[in-house]
Amino acid sequence: MDLWQIQPQIMLLITSLIIGLVTGLLFDIYRRMRNLVSPGPYLTALGDLCFWSIIAVITFTSLLSISSGQIRGYVFLGIAAGLGFYLHFISPYVIWFFVVMDTYIGICFLKISKLVGKVKSLTAVRLVHRIWQDARRIFSKMKR
Repeated sequence: MDLWQIQPQIMLLITSLIIGLVTGLLFDIYRRMRNLVSPGPYLTALGDLCFWSIIAVITFTSLLSISSGQIRGYVFLGIAAGLGFYLHFISPYVIWFFVVMDTYIGICFLKISKLVGKVKSLTAVRLVHRIWQDARRIFSKMKR
């Protein structure tokens, strides 16, 4: 990459902005997964370390493929600007989307569990279940 050519410099800046946006999106996904699992402080620290290691590898490989390993100061500013733009303007909508999806998934699981409960309460299903339990009890006594 020649120092005085402007097109590679602009491409590098755009790439760094995109890296910042992708980092923000991946951070929201990681944050949502961490909130669902709610690990302790040690697993949270380990997860953070793994997350930022993955982000570092993504950033390194992206910048290496675009700029042949040459890094300018505006690359870090571009990544920070992309991340800041994402966190300020886009992240609230992504979090809202995650909350809506969690609500709909919860409603679907609730309906499925009610349906399974109704199926289990049918006389034929209870009869089959009772026969199965009796057969298991008889076969376990026969083995002794």
